[in-house]
Parts: sequence; C-alpha cells; structure tokens
Amino acid sequence: MVSLDSSIAFLIYITAVSSAAAGVTEACKSIVPFLATDYEPKEDCWEDHNEAARFMNYKRFFNLLISVVSAGVIFGALGLDPAAILLGATSAYVENPWQVGTWLWGIVAVFGSPFFASLLKILEGFKQQVSTDHPPNRPRRKVTGPRDDR
Repeated sequence: MVSLDSSIAFLIYITAVSSAAAGVTEACKSIVPFLATDYEPKEDCWEDHNEAARFMNYKRFFNLLISVVSAGVIFGALGLDPAAILLGATSAYVENPWQVGTWLWGIVAVFGSPFFASLLKILEGFKQQVSTDHPPNRPRRKVTGPRDDR
C-alpha cells in the first residue's frame, strides 16, 4: 500500500538516480567535445541555421540517450524496483534487474526528474507539517468591529 513514507522514499530514490545519471552525462560531455559544443551558424543564411539546429538536436538527443542508459545501468546495478519501494513492499530487490522494466525506470527517472523533485519537496513539507503535534493557529480572542446600536 502506498503511504507517505513510501512515496518519499520512492521520490528520493528516483531523484538520486536521476542526479547520478546527470553526473555521468556531464562526465561524458567533458570527454566527448561534440556533446558540449554549442553550434552557431557560420553565416546568416537558412542553410547554416538549419545545419546548426540539426547539430544542436543531435547533441541534445545524445545527451538524453546517455542519461537514460546510465540511469538504466544504475537501476540495474542497484537491483531495486522503484515500484516495490512506492508500494512499501518488504523487499524491493529484484532477481533479474537487467530486464526491460529497469530500463523503463531509467526513462521515467530522466524525463520526470524535475517533476519528481518538486513533488518530493511538497511531500516532505506536508510530512513535516503533519508530524508536528501543534494544533493549528487559532485566534486567542475574538476581534469585533464597531457596533452599530440603532
């Protein structure tokens, strides 16, 4: 069953793997110059603008591909199933972590990381608010305006 704690654990796991995949991508950018180069048109003509845009799209595609593959490898190396973490299972380890489902979690982690990070902040704030034993703030005395005694 999904609980607040299991949801937070799931989001922490997903964002940690996504951050690690982003680190691997940055390391690859420092090794492969193509992945870090910003392409600009040589001259102000349509052909050069199209060529520069095509190279920028190739660069973005390969950066995302490296992130997805590295996230899939990280999920496989850890051998944990994020769905089992979310559902609060007693054990989140899988017998064969190198199946297609592992790679799909890599895609989810890379493309959903901004959403998951925002959701994690919201849930942690909610948990902190719920875990405090203080009653909600209420006024201590009534505030009234001037009376109209007619």
